[in-house]
Amino acid sequence: MNPLCGRCNQVVYPTEKVNCLDKYWHKGCFSCEVCKMTLNMKNYKGFEKRPYCNAHYPKTNFTCVADTPENLRLKQQTKMQSQVHYREDFEKNKGKGFSVVADTPEMQRIKKTQDQISNIKYHEDFEKNKGKGFSVVADTPEMQRI
Repeated sequence: MNPLCGRCNQVVYPTEKVNCLDKYWHKGCFSCEVCKMTLNMKNYKGFEKRPYCNAHYPKTNFTCVADTPENLRLKQQTKMQSQVHYREDFEKNKGKGFSVVADTPEMQRIKKTQDQISNIKYHEDFEKNKGKGFSVVADTPEMQRI
């Protein structure tokens, strides 16, 4: 059984068949949707499974993007990371010292852990030297004089 033409819906016989854009066409029916110029496999452009010539191929237009909260956040973040603003802030704050890093819960946890490790090390050394008395200082001429 022979397929139907994509334009005229008549039977397409094998001798006049053009298979393109998931449809079968008569050679004469395979033409531009706008100007009806006869097309071939080398000069057609398909858009939404319809054939067009190069001059009448629909142009894709950009759509407006609304300022969603996410887009506003990205815009602000990009602005903050801009090299121009970074350099400007750097020049303003040059020579004013260091900025204080906020105590985040993670920073507080790290500081507490470091204090505990330091305390443990100190007490280990203290316990090792406990009961040994004073350390002996070498007799220097100055110490002998005293």
